[in-house]
Parts: sequence; structure tokens; C-alpha cells
Amino acid sequence: MTAPTHRPDAPGVVDAALVLDGAHGHGYLVTGTDVPAPPDVTGWRRPADLLDGLVVHLHPRTVLGSAEGVTGTVVLLGHPVDVAAGITDPSRIASRLCASWDLQEDAGLVREAATLGGRWTLLARRRPAPTTPTDRRPPPRPGPDLLVVPDAHATQPVFWATTGGRLALGSTPSLAAHALDLPEDDDALRLLEELRARRPGAVTYLPGVRTAYQGLRPLVPNCLLRLDLSPLRVEHRRFWPEEERVERTDVDAVHDAFRERLGAHVRLLAGLGRPALSLTAGRDSRVTAALAHEEVRAGGGLAFTYVNPRDARTGPAATADVTGASAVAAQLGLPHRVLRWRQPPAGGTFDVLHRRTYDPLVPSRGAAHAMWADLPADLVQLQSNGAETGTTFVRRRTDELLDPLRLARMMMHAADGLEDLAARMYDGYLEHAELTPDRLRGYDHHDLFYWEQRMGRWGWQKFTDGDLGHRVLAPFNDRVLLETMLSLPYAQREAMVLLERVLGDVPGTRVRAPGPRVSLARSVTTLLPGRLRRRVEPVVDRRAARAAVSRSVFPGGYAVLPAGARGTRVPAGWLREPLPDGAFGASGALLRHHPGLRHAVVGDGSAWVAVLGDPVWVRQELDGAWVVARALQDALADRRSAEALMVTAGRHGLAAVVAGAAGLTGRYLVLAGDGTRTVVVPDPLTALGVHLLEDGSGVVSHARLADGPARRVSPGDLVTVAGGSLDVAPLDQQVDLASLARPRRVEDPATAAERLARHARILSHRGPAWLAMSGLAHGRSGELLPHLVASGGSALTWWDRTVGDDEAAGVFSASREAFEAGVQHRVLGLREDPAGGAPGSGAAPALRAAREAAVEALRQTWGEEAEGVLPVTVALDAALPDDAVVWFGTAPGPDGAAPHALVDRPWELLQGARAVALPFSDRLLGQLP
Repeated sequence: MTAPTHRPDAPGVVDAALVLDGAHGHGYLVTGTDVPAPPDVTGWRRPADLLDGLVVHLHPRTVLGSAEGVTGTVVLLGHPVDVAAGITDPSRIASRLCASWDLQEDAGLVREAATLGGRWTLLARRRPAPTTPTDRRPPPRPGPDLLVVPDAHATQPVFWATTGGRLALGSTPSLAAHALDLPEDDDALRLLEELRARRPGAVTYLPGVRTAYQGLRPLVPNCLLRLDLSPLRVEHRRFWPEEERVERTDVDAVHDAFRERLGAHVRLLAGLGRPALSLTAGRDSRVTAALAHEEVRAGGGLAFTYVNPRDARTGPAATADVTGASAVAAQLGLPHRVLRWRQPPAGGTFDVLHRRTYDPLVPSRGAAHAMWADLPADLVQLQSNGAETGTTFVRRRTDELLDPLRLARMMMHAADGLEDLAARMYDGYLEHAELTPDRLRGYDHHDLFYWEQRMGRWGWQKFTDGDLGHRVLAPFNDRVLLETMLSLPYAQREAMVLLERVLGDVPGTRVRAPGPRVSLARSVTTLLPGRLRRRVEPVVDRRAARAAVSRSVFPGGYAVLPAGARGTRVPAGWLREPLPDGAFGASGALLRHHPGLRHAVVGDGSAWVAVLGDPVWVRQELDGAWVVARALQDALADRRSAEALMVTAGRHGLAAVVAGAAGLTGRYLVLAGDGTRTVVVPDPLTALGVHLLEDGSGVVSHARLADGPARRVSPGDLVTVAGGSLDVAPLDQQVDLASLARPRRVEDPATAAERLARHARILSHRGPAWLAMSGLAHGRSGELLPHLVASGGSALTWWDRTVGDDEAAGVFSASREAFEAGVQHRVLGLREDPAGGAPGSGAAPALRAAREAAVEALRQTWGEEAEGVLPVTVALDAALPDDAVVWFGTAPGPDGAAPHALVDRPWELLQGARAVALPFSDRLLGQLP
């Protein structure tokens, strides 16, 4: 069982240790020796003599690797990955970089660093010239004192500033700014607010070289810093692309290189800790899942998806991300968590550490808080941002010359306007980033703009959000991989052919839209000529809809009626079976039942038993209507058989049958007769439904099967019909349940836990177990999770996203419980398919028709109670195997009361689409210690 992962947080309560661990997670600050340490770095490590003339402050979780060569010292902060060599140790990689620096000078060092994957920041300090006669080392080659190189997307960013001859480089803006006491840039902050106002709800960020502090600048991806320390001078210079882009049209060769490189990178990243996939229904994360799922399983990892219930209520996309990710995780065999996007408690631990990290801004933090609060600290999260750098994020492409206005419109996805903001957004950026045709060497500036602006200026926050609680790594943060992707022609990149081919190779990553089974008649119509097909199809569809409703009305229903009975609404298509003479005090009684109802009738008029449904005789380990009916009929006909079955002491006949029926479990109804009397024993939840007709002449499963009033029979009732009179008496007056539960043999269950375990083991033989955990209070489902582990079962939750927060809370709690128990959990959306299609908005007509039929069948079965209630038939039919058995944790109330309203009988929402099991439908559990 996985240990709970929640970090405590409460309004106004601050855990200083968690703030130290979280704020600026995996961060760094580099300053000159004349810069006092700001309060942000209190408690951080400060390696001595790491970089001559500089002070390095490292967050407690920041990984450090370093090596010395002839030219100087190379420091790597973070998790660099040499994909080609298969190396993840930062000191080993630093040593290799030192060798390149010594042999090929600065260009060789940068060239090799540019091929690294992972997330990292490189600091290369050139060895100072000898200052004493005893230092006989040769003088260093000419060059800057310090080189600073970021990873491919600058996901571990560098913000830098100089003032008054002092220097600070930090992994967040506030670190460097606080070190130098830089004032906030009020104009930049106002600009950001204006951008948010013009594109509410869209991704916005400080563009160009703007930051929240005056004098603070970002290091742009594909660029480096060259610093001289005395006197202090900083130069921002582009180093990539180094070579001309070469377009490749051999898709097979590009795909092979792409898949090999990405697969190798993923495997190396997953080996750096306990791997976790940030998974949605999108292509990028599913491609990562395709290549990483084996490593995630082997490393004891998981997949997770966060969602804001507010977004789910307003549209299908957010829910589809959850249901699609849930489906993919289940298909790949990955544990999956659904996290609730939520704001942190005001003034609590996370509020403090988040504000400290992003000061003075407070970016969106619901996702960051969800990950920090709900995920383990030992994770390495595989985050798939950056894949769009190699496809075609910017679709509106023109040949316009680049200027601040063109850049502003690209950022804001605008075709016109923004003349009033363009200069404030992008003045000086083209020169700062050297974004000119001669430096781009054939690469499209639209691609590099996304790479260096959206990813460089906004994307880093996505990674930092996760770093607050664990470590985020990025499989697509690899320049060699991106060069491979960008080598394809635009049309193939736009079609995402590389991603689609990977998904096509791994079927488990496909998000399948549910499709109802198509009838033979409907299939035949597709072969007809056009005009005839158009005339026939509506007729076939109407008949199919009526048939679909008919199949799902009163699922599992029955009616036991005298000959020639009136006053019922039994569907015409139900099967009929005669009961032995004397049943219900008359001859010619019939059992009418839904075609899907399992049942057995054994014996004759003097000793007969009818069992409907799916009972389990736990003590005897008998499962199913037929074997239970045979055993009860033996007890009815023979005293010794009754004693052997241990249903009663010294009694036989109908008394033995009543006792045996009372001790059964599951969803069932037992009827038995001896020629003079008929008894009716319901299950402990009346899950099959038991209603007496007004005149007492028969019994039906659903009240709406009767034309007039029908009396509901409770689980504690025993119905007896004798001599034309009907009597309803308390069952416990006829059966001593405590005696019935008492073990008689060594192998009999002696405790409630033993009995439940035996019951679950019997149920597991019926078919793959799927535990329903739907609604805020999903009964006692949680108690069944250990039994699911033993049987290799799974859990599922269905979600009507429009209902509100209570429904969403049930999804989150079920996800957490299942994950902590080590049980695979699946989320099904009731209003959309996993790919996001919703009824009336692009879903296939057949799918819409199936949903409408299910809703109509529920209305016909339950009347007004079905108003606003969605059946789960279609979603469940598409997601679960045909032989699946859905377990429910519904249990009798403290007084033995059974749920009778539709909202309390969730198995009714399946409408017979799958078999049902009710492990807590058991009168004897409460009789055992």
C-alpha cells in the first residue's frame, strides 16, 4: 500500500521547514563576493571555493556537479543528461565538458553543452591568470571569466542584473533582484495587467526582456552570457543555431531518429527518481507515456492529472483531459491520480513559499498547490511541455518583417491592433536575442519565437511550479531532438506525423471515443445504394432506438403473477416461465422476467424453489441461482440435507429454506413452496426490488410494473402466502441470524473480516472486478479495496461534470483512496467521451442515440425520480470488458433499512450493461465479531 502523500497546510499556519524545502525549489543564486546574501537564501548551502571570485548559494534540493580542467572549472546545477553517452551523473558530464573546453576552447564547450538533455544551468569559470611566482601553470586562453549556458528551453532559467559594479544571477527573478535590492518595475507590472485584460483566461506573460524588476533581464533560450568580472561586463549572445537548417523529407528516417532519441532521453530521466507522468488527453503527454510507461511501472511511479472543477463544469475539455488520461493510464497499467486544482489556504505554508518564489507576482497557482499538497516529494515528474517547439504552435505565419508590432501580435495571436503596446512589449528584443535572418540560419522565426518567448518566458513557471514539491524533468527539452523534429517540412510538422506514428505504435496510448454496438440491420444499410439507403436508414434507426430502450427498461426485472393477472405493465418482450402448482396459493402462476435476469426454478408442487438474481452462499461457497436453488430445494425436501447445509437446527421444510435464504448474500430473491404455502425472502438490500401488488396476488421488481399502488417489501420482511391469505412478518422472528452466522466447522468464517474476504474471493471468480466508487459518499467501497488488490481488480468512478463540487470531490477522494490502496482507478465522463466529444457537439449520431435511449429507459423505469439523473450505460459499456463485474459498496443501514430511492441504488444506473456484485448485501456480517 502506498503511503499518504498530503503535506499539511492551514490558513495562517506556516511550517518553516516546508517553506525552506519549497520556496525556489532546486534553485540557485550566484553573486559577486561583495553582495550580501538576501533573506531568501537563509538555510541554503554555500559550497566553498566553487567558483573563484563568486559566491554560489544552492537550495537544499539543488543537485551540484563540477569538474576542473586546464581551462577552468565547469559547474552544472540540476539534472543534465548526456543522451548519446547514456550518462546522468552531473560531475561525469562536467568532466567531459571540461575536456571539450580544454581541446576546443569556448566553442567546443558550448557546442557539447548544447547537445545535453535534462534540466540544468552551466557555469564555466575560466581559471584566473597566475598571480604568484610559485603558480607555474600556463596562463589561460583568452576569453570571458564566466560563461553561463542554459538548457534547451531555459527551463531552469537565468535572470541576471548588474548595478554599481555588483552582479547577481538567479533561477527566479526575485532571487537576483532581492540580492541587489532592485526596485519593482511598475510599468512592466501594469503592462502585464493590460495584456491579461485584453486576453482574459489566455496564457499571458511578461514579453521580450521585461521582468518585474528594473534592470533585471532574462537569459533567452539558445543564448548565453559572457561575463568579465573585473571590471564587470556582461554580454548576451546567441549561440544556436550554429549550422544551417537542412530539410529532410525521409519521414521514416526522421521518425526512427526521433523515436530513438526521445526514448533514450525518457529512460534516462525516469531513472533519476520515482517517475511520474503528467498526463492529459493531449498528444504530447501521451507520446511520453508511450515511451515511458514501462520505466514508470518498474520504478514504482504513477501518472497524474489535475483539474479545476470550475473548468469541468463550463466545458468538456477539462473533463476529457481527466477521462482520456485515466483511460490511457489504465490501458498502460499505470496507477493514476486525479488531483484537485485549488487555491492554497491564505497565509499558510504554500501561500508563503509560493509568494516568496514568484515575488512580486502571484501567477496562477491552483495546479502548483495541488501537486505540492498531494504528490510525494521523491518524484521526478515527466512534463511534456516543449513538444510544440518541434511541431507548429504558431499557425498564422506571414512573410512580414519582424518588428515589435509583429512580435506583439504573434504573442497575442492577433491579426491587427496592439500598436499602443508593441513598443512596451518588444522594444530592443530583436537586438537582444539576435533574432535576425542571418543568425537564424534557415530556421523559421515563428518556431523560434514560440521556443524562446512562450517557452522561455512563460514555460519556466510550469516547471518551477512542480519544483516547489518535487523535481520536474522534460523529455522534449533536448536540442538534438528538437532539431530532428524541425528538419521536417512544415506540412508534416503541422500534421504531427512523428507524434502520431509513436501513438500508432503503442495502442494503449490511443484515446478511443466510445461507440455503441451497431446492429446487423444498420450495418447492412451501408451497403445499399445512396437513395435507397437514405430512405431505409431512418426506419432502421427508429427501430434500433426502440429496441435499445426496450432492452434497458426494468433491467433485471421480474413479475410473479397468477394466471390471467391484470393490473401490471409487464413489457411484451419479457420471457415467461410457469411456476409449480400452488405457487401464491393458485395454479398457473407465471414468472415473467427480463431476458437478462438469471434465475432457476427447481422442484415440483410439493417442494419447489425459485431463485432470481445472483446469490452467493458464502459458507457453502456456492455462487449463482442454479446451484443455490438446488441446495435450497434439497433442504426443503430432506431434513438431513437441511442439517448438512447447517441452515437450521432440528427444523426442515420451508423453515430451512427461509433460514438458508436469509443467510445468502448479493442481489437475489428466493421464492419457495411446499404445496400449501409460498414464502418470499428478499436480499438484504432488496437490490433486486420487491413490491407486492395491491391485492396481494403477485410480486414485481419495480413499482412502475404495477398499474396501481404497490407495497414495497423491506429486507427485514418475510412474505408468506397460505390459503389465499397473505402475511408480511419480520424475518428475524423466523430466523435466528446470530445462530445462523455462528461457525459450525473449523473452516467456517469466524469473523466479519473472514466472511467478507471469502465472499470477495467467490465474487472474483465471476469475472474482472471493477469497484464502483462514485459520489461523495460511495458507501463502504473503500473497505473493498484490499480485496480488489487480492483479486487483481480495478476501481472506477463516473462523473457528471455539471453536477457541482460534491460530484467532483467524489472523483478526487476515490482517486486518492484507490491509489493509496494500489488499485488501478478509471474515471468515466457521462457527458462526453474520453476524447472530449459531447452529445450534440460533434459526438457520433449513434453515440447520441445510445445515450438518449438509456435516458429514456431510465425515465420509463423510474418516472420522476429519473429526472436529471444520467445512466452510466454507454460510458461503462465502452470502457469495461464484456465479462466485467461491477462491485458496489452499498450496505444496509444501521437498522437494516435498504436504499429504495434511485439516487441510493447506483447499480440501477448500469441498466444491465454489466453484471453487478454487492459484497455488503449480507445479513450475517453484522452478527460476527
